[in-house]
Amino acid sequence: MNATPAPNRETQLEAVLQAALYLLGARQDRMLTIEEWTDLARAVAACQERKTADYLTEHDLEDIAERYALEWDEATDGPLLQIDEP
Repeated sequence: MNATPAPNRETQLEAVLQAALYLLGARQDRMLTIEEWTDLARAVAACQERKTADYLTEHDLEDIAERYALEWDEATDGPLLQIDEP
């Protein structure tokens, strides 16, 4: 059985703290980007053993799929929305 070891709790909490600090700094500068929301969603998802997509809005997922060149791993982040071509 090849189970991937779960990240330790301290590493997870550090990721959440760093994402939250980044987001708070961006808020102070009045900048909230999809990259910042995605970083925070990834950190929280890792702590909750869920997918990044679970913490983003449908609009966020559409934007990532259509406009942004973010690294996205469906195994970790979950599926992006399928965009129908006209």
